[in-house]
Amino acid sequence: MKKAKSNYSSKTAIAIAVTTALGAIAQAEDNDMRVFWKDSLRLESADGKNKLRIGGRIHWDNAFTSDDDYMSDGDVFRRTRLYVSGQIQERYDFKMQYDFADGSAAFKDVNFGIRDMPVLGNIRIGQFKEPFSLEEIASSNDIAAIERANVNRLVPSRSAGVMIYTDHADTRITSAVGLFRGADDKWGNYQGDGYAATARVTGLPYVSDDGSQLVHLGVGYSYRNDDTAVYKLSSDHAMAPSTKHEIANVRNTSLLGLETALKLGSFSIQSEWVEAVVDALDGGNLDGCYAQTSYVLTGESRSYDKATGAFKGISPESRFLDNGGLGAWEATLRWSNLDYSDLADSQEIDTWTLGLNWYLNKNVRALFNYSNADLDGDSVDVFATRFQFAF
Repeated sequence: MKKAKSNYSSKTAIAIAVTTALGAIAQAEDNDMRVFWKDSLRLESADGKNKLRIGGRIHWDNAFTSDDDYMSDGDVFRRTRLYVSGQIQERYDFKMQYDFADGSAAFKDVNFGIRDMPVLGNIRIGQFKEPFSLEEIASSNDIAAIERANVNRLVPSRSAGVMIYTDHADTRITSAVGLFRGADDKWGNYQGDGYAATARVTGLPYVSDDGSQLVHLGVGYSYRNDDTAVYKLSSDHAMAPSTKHEIANVRNTSLLGLETALKLGSFSIQSEWVEAVVDALDGGNLDGCYAQTSYVLTGESRSYDKATGAFKGISPESRFLDNGGLGAWEATLRWSNLDYSDLADSQEIDTWTLGLNWYLNKNVRALFNYSNADLDGDSVDVFATRFQFAF
């Protein structure tokens, strides 16, 4: 597979796109634009048809390990992102998000969409997350642990493509299907004949009128025909070393994901199982799963987005330092497993993660995780923190 080079013209195109979007909103029929702050900087026309939002996130992580031979103590800026998103004349929307965590800009979300189209529903074009996995669809600002579970190593993330999505039964059922290319570089460019077809369906068999209680079920499937499959394995922390398993001469790969969740007020539990069937001489069946519980000690509950079929964050009822407020506190526990025993270099890892999260307000939170990982009989303990500002 040949890499396409990123260049100055790509960056120029981005600047032009942003300027064009701002101009389109500013020149809308109703020029009375309202500027205000609601968890991020927003602009909105008086009729509500044209909107602009500017935001970002900072995730600063620290890690301390019981085994210096496994990994060193240290810190990392896991994410430093800025984005602009907007809506033009109700039906048209866009988002452009860039990450500067490695010292240079890289694409994350760069896409636009059209809503409420006849027959199709909604369409999204560009680079965005493929419709697969309850935890992957959720924003990293809102996940209950510092990192997603190990099974996420099998899950596709952002790719360039086209997706059709809609909802049914008063948004209790969602469906999405998309056709995607790969990405050779940090600007989303790709050269090759590989593609992926990915789909996801979610449902709420039960949801209370106020949304405080619900049952979530979901299934995802992806068929991928790239000739190389690469899978990594490590404990649940970005700073941990990982082993890389590269499988060549792949005919195709099939991914199947099953997801379920239960929310009862301040308590929630969610679980996923994912299997990757790699059709190659050195391939095999790779699978992983996790089970995670969360309890909000201060009485709030995790919110749920019916449109995407995924959990959102926690909004504290009392903000820290406002009239003596303490914010919201959440306790979490997760077990995860990732099994590569079918590969020539057989490996399997089990990880337990205990967490305590402090939500100072809607924009700021601190996460404290203790993890124990067992990799083929070798055990390591990691204490990690994350300090997060998102707007």
